[in-house]
Amino acid sequence: MAKTFLSSLVIMLTVGIHVGRGETGIPGRVSRCGERPAANASTNYSLYSRIVGGTSAKKEECPWIASLKRNGKHFCGGTIISNKYILTAAHCISDKNVENLVKVSVGDLDFATKEISEQSYSLKYAIKHPNFNPSKPFNYDIAILELAQDITFDKNIQPACLPNPDDAFASGSLCITLGWGRLNENGKLPTNLQQVALPLIDKERCLRILNTVDSQLGFDTVVCAGFPEGGKDACQGDSGGPLLCQRGNGRWTLVGITSWGSGCARKWNDNFMYPLSKRGSPGVFTDIQRLLSWLSPNLNEEKSDSPTFEAQCSTDDGFLRGVSGEIVLPKGKRKYSNNEKCIWTILVPKDKHILLRFNHFDVEWDYFCDLDYLVICTTLGHFIGKFCGDVRPRPLLITHTSITLKFISDFQESKTGFSLSYLAVEPNLYPGSDCGSVAVIIAEGEIQTMNHPQQYNSNADCQWVIHSPMDHLIKITFQAFELEPSRDCIFDRLTVYHDLQGSMVAGKYCGFGLPDPILSVSNVMRMTFTSDYSANYNGFRCVISFLSSSRNIRPLRRWRGKNQPRKGQKEIEYFDEVCGVSQVPPRFNYRNIAKAEEAVPYSWPWHVSIKYDNKHVCNGAIVSTNCVLTSANCVTERAAFHNLWLVVAGLHDRESPINAQNRSVKKLIIHPQYVHFDYDMALIYLNEPFQYNSFVHPICLPHGHMKPEPSDLYVTTGWDFNKKLSTKLQQLEVPVLLDDVCKRYYGRMTDRMLCAGDIAEEDNSTCSTQSGAPLVRQSDAGSYFVYGIVSRGVGCNVNSKPGVYSNVLAFIQWIKETMNSDNRSSNASSSSHNMYVPCEGVMPLQSPGDLRLVVSGKDRPEGLRCRLIFQAPMDHFILLHVNQLSLSGRHFSLLIYEGGASNKTFKARLTEEKIPLIMKSTGSSVTIEVTSTARATEMHLSLSYMFQSQN
Repeated sequence: MAKTFLSSLVIMLTVGIHVGRGETGIPGRVSRCGERPAANASTNYSLYSRIVGGTSAKKEECPWIASLKRNGKHFCGGTIISNKYILTAAHCISDKNVENLVKVSVGDLDFATKEISEQSYSLKYAIKHPNFNPSKPFNYDIAILELAQDITFDKNIQPACLPNPDDAFASGSLCITLGWGRLNENGKLPTNLQQVALPLIDKERCLRILNTVDSQLGFDTVVCAGFPEGGKDACQGDSGGPLLCQRGNGRWTLVGITSWGSGCARKWNDNFMYPLSKRGSPGVFTDIQRLLSWLSPNLNEEKSDSPTFEAQCSTDDGFLRGVSGEIVLPKGKRKYSNNEKCIWTILVPKDKHILLRFNHFDVEWDYFCDLDYLVICTTLGHFIGKFCGDVRPRPLLITHTSITLKFISDFQESKTGFSLSYLAVEPNLYPGSDCGSVAVIIAEGEIQTMNHPQQYNSNADCQWVIHSPMDHLIKITFQAFELEPSRDCIFDRLTVYHDLQGSMVAGKYCGFGLPDPILSVSNVMRMTFTSDYSANYNGFRCVISFLSSSRNIRPLRRWRGKNQPRKGQKEIEYFDEVCGVSQVPPRFNYRNIAKAEEAVPYSWPWHVSIKYDNKHVCNGAIVSTNCVLTSANCVTERAAFHNLWLVVAGLHDRESPINAQNRSVKKLIIHPQYVHFDYDMALIYLNEPFQYNSFVHPICLPHGHMKPEPSDLYVTTGWDFNKKLSTKLQQLEVPVLLDDVCKRYYGRMTDRMLCAGDIAEEDNSTCSTQSGAPLVRQSDAGSYFVYGIVSRGVGCNVNSKPGVYSNVLAFIQWIKETMNSDNRSSNASSSSHNMYVPCEGVMPLQSPGDLRLVVSGKDRPEGLRCRLIFQAPMDHFILLHVNQLSLSGRHFSLLIYEGGASNKTFKARLTEEKIPLIMKSTGSSVTIEVTSTARATEMHLSLSYMFQSQN
């Protein structure tokens, strides 16, 4: 019977995403925690321009903020966590009879004006943590305020999420704190809410710093955030406000409550050099996650009298052994409780597999399953699925003898829970099942469609998740392949993903051609097979094998992920004036200043790899079609051998240069005053210019007023982070530091140097092999500018130091003069191509070149007609740049055609008022025709041309 049951299944496995309602069933509530209903959920870069050193917050950016007011005046902040509860600092409510003295205001960001969204509430009661001691107000500094009336949520008023036990925000993660506190130490108070981004600091490092301020105090329940350079911090009046960190899916989580700090925005990395009264500290916040056990009973409807209440499970959890069993949550209750934490481990006999079957499922729905959820994984840590919502998951067959299930609930809505049964089954019991014998694969073997080699079924929906050991990659080799062919595979198709979420597409396949082998980029892959209602074929069979990632394995196929330019997306035009624009917007998944992460492919199109003897040795940034900016130390030792250098643009994966443009080096220009990392700047000129497109584009040079400030955040990119050369381009946000910090590590610093990076005691700074990499920042207008070029960092095998960058602003004049001088020199050297041409002819096949055409009608009473044909080599296109067009007289016509004399098609008509900067042909020939019906006419035309390969 079990076999009959499984043979009718379409196993649906949600890997990394929820199983929940469809679009018509998504709850309509606007009170889902941590969301910005009126704003993009991603982090706003405007936060990082200059609470102290922050920016004015917009209403849609912080709907969870609350103001505590006494006699109508703000004195502390708070955070909305539900329609009736506010969290704040315990030291904010030291007043006796606080319920009658304090009002809570929400939806009010500007105290100077009466806002439509503003709501004010009285307190029902206030409760401080019982361990809070006003004489030592740094531990347990947390309080709950229950409002006398429920908050009315709208787009401007929303709750923040409380952390769940699984949340982990790493040291260096950029988080946001909010408040109406002073703009500097003992400074003035703002009327507008302020916000600032601060990086989390490692617990041990934080305690060491705090001990330099007062070694007698204990800091057991605190989390720290801030920059060692100071300049950005919470200040007086910000107490009680939130420290919010963003989960990977964009939801904002309350990690801390503003509690304390030594001064405001003081630098603190070198406290021992200053008297005690001048020492600073990071921002000190109450650690919410450490106090969940106290929050739970006081936020639940049925409150517990025990202050040491721990997250509990409303049913029996633990180890479940045997060949079958059942899990029911909750037992004996209509709904599960808030703050549930249940963990089951299912163990079946050796050499068996586990079949899970859900009988009931009703868990609070959330798009990312971040509120209440059930997680299933193997005991080895392989992730199988994360589930929420009220749609019952389909059965799962897991090829392992043990699995772990974890259920977590938050402090908001609760549902009726779930029930499931498990059964130990023979590994080969279901070879004829609809979707192959397994759904989750952790061993090498074969995958095939149902009924193979006979025809697969209609309306199939099959998924396989493949896990290799942590230090191995997955290889998929096809042995048979027959799926219904169609354009874009819209009927039957196999889709292979590089990740569990389905965002990195390795390939989509149909038809009868045998796909090339596919190699994963990590130790997980996902495959889905779907068929429609007709035209079934024999399907496919493939072999799954695991390869050690320590081997030098060349990727077998191009990654076609979601971050590629959209179909039909217009490429950047060939305008030198356009710079600093990426058609694939950069994105940070982790927002961490201490750890580099892989960049979205082609999101930094100005970054180039500089190779010597075909080996990557350093980096650079494109500043024009034929010029790259880099460091002098990158090229100086081998400058004489420019014929061995190669510059590669349009590169993300060094082992898969799909969109790369390789250019040989014409000459290297090193700053004439370069000596031992000072004046560390160089320009590389190319023999052939870059072709700008979605993958290759220049960075902007900064203007004189664009000066970096301490603790401002910039981005550096490269393949050279973390002790070894990566195959994929990496990115890292780094804060600018004061020069005296670098002086302690490197000695002398000059105005031609910038210092940036995290100085935690781990290897996270720019390495010595990162030389030449750009340091960039986005302007308010959206374009990126290059502020620094990596000069030196540290060897990757020693404790990290901040990176030293050559300050591009200090070299702007030299860069521009050198580039202009080279252009003049190039024009002079190409004078043989700068020619006056007759009225008709085919242009010489020398590229690039310049020409001038002077046409007069006075000697042609019948009218003037000129025709010029540009002919490039096959598989090339032509770029025409009109430098000057001057017409005298009337009835003049200047037309541009694609093609030659016999097969030309109209392209453009030029006038003095309408001259495109650059025209690009689609083929290898272009015709220019000049005509006039009047005798007293004259035309002067000056243009430059260039032939470019279409490959």
